[in-house]
Amino acid sequence: MKRAFTRLEEAVYHVERMYTPWNIQVEIETRERIDRDRLRAAVREAYDVHPIAKAHKRRGGKGGTDYDWEVPDEAPVPIEVVEASDVDLDALRQRFYGDGIDLSTAPPLRLLVVRNGGESGDLLWFCSSHVPVDGMGAYRILQAICTAYRGEDPATGRFGFEESGEVLDGFRPDSRRRRARLLGKTAGRLGYLFDPPSRLTGAEDPAVVGWRYRHRRLDERVVDALLDGDDASVNDYLLVAMHLTLDRWNREAGTAAEKLSVMMPVNLRPREWFYEGVGLYTLFESVTTEAADRRSAAQAVARVTDQTQRIKSERPYLGYLEWLNLVPEAVPLSVKKRLPKLLDGPGERLLDTAVLSNLGRLPEPLPALSGERPESLWCTPPCWLPTPVSIGVVTVGGEMQLGFRYAQSAFDGQEADTFADRYCERVADVV
Repeated sequence: MKRAFTRLEEAVYHVERMYTPWNIQVEIETRERIDRDRLRAAVREAYDVHPIAKAHKRRGGKGGTDYDWEVPDEAPVPIEVVEASDVDLDALRQRFYGDGIDLSTAPPLRLLVVRNGGESGDLLWFCSSHVPVDGMGAYRILQAICTAYRGEDPATGRFGFEESGEVLDGFRPDSRRRRARLLGKTAGRLGYLFDPPSRLTGAEDPAVVGWRYRHRRLDERVVDALLDGDDASVNDYLLVAMHLTLDRWNREAGTAAEKLSVMMPVNLRPREWFYEGVGLYTLFESVTTEAADRRSAAQAVARVTDQTQRIKSERPYLGYLEWLNLVPEAVPLSVKKRLPKLLDGPGERLLDTAVLSNLGRLPEPLPALSGERPESLWCTPPCWLPTPVSIGVVTVGGEMQLGFRYAQSAFDGQEADTFADRYCERVADVV
């Protein structure tokens, strides 16, 4: 089986090749002592249900892109097992999630078992390239693995493998006038070249490279208040808290922020299958505030909700699909590979201050290796400098868990803990 890369997949591939691996991080904790052979068999079942999980890249040339996904009959199952007491978990995370995944060989993912790494059992780490799947796609693959591990049958995918590459075309408007308007809306991003967002002020040691991770749980009362909020959505409150945290952080460092911009991935899936479909079906949009918007939480909420409501109704992010489809098929691969260089130098002004990805309330069955739910589950989306921090949010039942990914060149470990704690405090404040 094979299918052509979508233009979105190809664009993400070239960006990560130019800058830094765009790997999705997901971790679950279990009371189980994970059986490696049983886990390997479960991954193979997930491969059969979601073929993209065992696909590899090869040169193609059809479908408007230069690469194909090819699904082999059999693929390796990369599982590493370590004892928690024998390793530095921070350094291990940096290596496991930070090393690039060679898409020319199957599969585009890897797993790691940390024996006795949790409070009551093992940890299962899951790392996937962002090129074939987005956060929800990665979740669905992990969900299938855990379901098979429990001895149950994983749910089949919504689309066949070949069909999955055509899904993005269904999101494009039929009207040429509407497509032209979308192109104009996303072209507005070029305004960032003249009015760039402020950057986060931190330790800033360029000699230190790599990314580190932090995990937090929100207090149950805060989660209840978020879910019961009347003035804004859960995602709106999370965005407001991010803006206020960034603002306070810079003010305390003596560098007051003017414009702040937080990138949020936008799930293109329609409501009826919002949590289905294993593939890369996510674009992005930015939510901004100015210093005057952050004088109070109420002002920030008003500013953010105004933007998110407009984003939901107008769907301007679809313009990025239109720009990708403007690239002629005849453009040489050597040129496509160099296009991300436009983000160097002055192009860095186009990038956001931070990233926030909220997967929402995860659908059942939850990815638990035993029982109905894992002891913990958290994730982080990728980002790259000069955007030094991303937050991933998931709601598991009534519990909301947060993952923080930060650049060591911008934060030291103590600063990262402080930033994570401040963010949780701001979430509590805004609701």
